[in-house]
Amino acid sequence: MGCNQSNPKNNNIDSNNGILQESNQESNADSNTGLTRRESMQSKSSSVPSALPEFSNLHGTSTRSVASVAPRNNSINQVATTRFLELKTIDYTDQNGVERKWDMASRTTKGSGDIADAVIIIPLLRTSGSNKTETLLVEQYRPPVGRDTIEFPAGLIDKDEDPETAAMRELREETGFIGSKCTILSGPSVSRVLCMSPGLCDETVNCVVVEVDMDNPANQGTPKTELDEGEFCVVKKVELKKGLKRALDNGQTMPFAGLYMFAMGLEVGLRMREK
Repeated sequence: MGCNQSNPKNNNIDSNNGILQESNQESNADSNTGLTRRESMQSKSSSVPSALPEFSNLHGTSTRSVASVAPRNNSINQVATTRFLELKTIDYTDQNGVERKWDMASRTTKGSGDIADAVIIIPLLRTSGSNKTETLLVEQYRPPVGRDTIEFPAGLIDKDEDPETAAMRELREETGFIGSKCTILSGPSVSRVLCMSPGLCDETVNCVVVEVDMDNPANQGTPKTELDEGEFCVVKKVELKKGLKRALDNGQTMPFAGLYMFAMGLEVGLRMREK
């Protein structure tokens, strides 16, 4: 949910100046050189079918196909900024043609277009001769919630870095483990661009599944992390099928919502398979 602002006071910044990024914004790559590797990778992973027959509307109407006015962001007002975050007020028009306002937070490092800000990594740890699959979780103190959380490894995508490279790098830095390849059961190895908390911020991520070969000597023992100054992480290893949801339910840390939903989905899938 957002908070309405009746009288924004800062200078109004039109969306065409590049601060408000629209999904159909053109790439700034030179036409002679084409897209950068990161943009090319992203365009493949974020493509959406024109029709989704798997979904059917139960309530409400589609704002894209039925509404007399397509909802749109008109402009933004920068309210405040720190080194890492900006508070902005969006002036937008809803599907009934009513002009409204919405407050949001944004990273100062926010990129352009449909390029994700960060990667969330789902590590799959496998050892030859074993049917067991484990994963890695990261426990760390998060000041906004005032307590320790437990999450999948994650991190920001560097400039001109593709999601797969970022996933391999962040996995090594946060956990010390070396990924062997990015993979997924079907489709591309990188998810389409996903929103994190769209009622509050414009942060977007790619989910990347990374296979970790536990026969690799670098992954044996206690691999050394490469944490930034002020970053403190405790790395946890847990079995996927039998221990993940139980560990999240019984632990003292607050689970990241995406991780908990992953665990619930895995449990539901295993139960349905048994039936």
